[in-house]
Amino acid sequence: MRIAVLLDRWHAGGGGLEQYLQSVLPALVQADHGVLLIARGASRGTPLGVSAKDLHKGRFLPRPWADYQEAEEAVAMARCWAADVCWGLRSIPCPGSVWTPMGGSALHLQTARGKKISRRTRALLRMEEQTLADAHLVLPMSPLVSAQMKERAPTKKQVLLPLPLLRAPAAAPKEKDQRPGSLARPLRVVFCGRDPWRHGAAEAVAWFRCLRRAGVHAELDLWSKTQAHSERVLKKKASALLAEGVRLRDWDGQFFASLGQADLLFHPTLYDSFSLVCLEAAAAGVPVVTTESAGVAPMLPAELCATAPRREAEVAAAVSQKLVESWQLLSSARKQALCQQVQAEFAFASHLVKLETLLQQVVAV
Repeated sequence: MRIAVLLDRWHAGGGGLEQYLQSVLPALVQADHGVLLIARGASRGTPLGVSAKDLHKGRFLPRPWADYQEAEEAVAMARCWAADVCWGLRSIPCPGSVWTPMGGSALHLQTARGKKISRRTRALLRMEEQTLADAHLVLPMSPLVSAQMKERAPTKKQVLLPLPLLRAPAAAPKEKDQRPGSLARPLRVVFCGRDPWRHGAAEAVAWFRCLRRAGVHAELDLWSKTQAHSERVLKKKASALLAEGVRLRDWDGQFFASLGQADLLFHPTLYDSFSLVCLEAAAAGVPVVTTESAGVAPMLPAELCATAPRREAEVAAAVSQKLVESWQLLSSARKQALCQQVQAEFAFASHLVKLETLLQQVVAV
């Protein structure tokens, strides 16, 4: 197949979208498919073996005009390249395409934000609506997004395609950990979110404070885009937070390695179409407390994942304590079995086969 991958912008060192494509696109190339990445910045840090075309038309225009111009340019480039199938991962209207709504449903995200929708945002929402209407097939990555897309387009064909584990688990489940109330060392809690506001950095700190007030000896490592960004969201300096047991960390690539030493992940997200960080934690045997707005949550074993209200810190702290205590009471064999279950259900090889099959079905139509 000749697969044109349609994006708005490409940032090689970006977040979940880029991590996913850095793994998937070279694998498609290795499977003898032609892959063309079309995006602004596509030629910088292009995944191995993938061809690239840069979008230019919107460079000097404000949004949303730039988005509309570049969407039209992307579709024209794909047609010129004679693509067999166009696979979009952002809001780019393209008749007959396959669309993976990586950001989830923008309409539902805006509702979750609870803020007045600007004229620019309204224009971008119309663009997503057209993308949904034009797509031949939608590939939501979680039951949350699937339900939201069905609500918006009841007759649209869709197939659930969860995101895969992109890396081997950070560590095997620990053998001799104690229950939180009796830990000789602090309970190691971690948070990771490039956008500290949407992913809930302030809420994670509130959950953590309640956990400490409940008598749990704990420390929190908080990763976000930059320490300065986190300080603005938390309205407190890093030095003052450190005195509370909260350590701010830059997006330095060390989070995944740190999972091997973690006991608990906080992810109080406002809205997350999937959440790779929750999946990676569960696969490594690290219990996860998140919100019902995390798409992956219902797909993870109850022994490894629980949800709590974002704004109810005391409830979240109680849920966290119960989850960790229950996890530590499990046998090593049961822990291992649950981790292996997660790893098998979200295996990269299986995901790739299913993606190839779905793309080929669209080509055959």
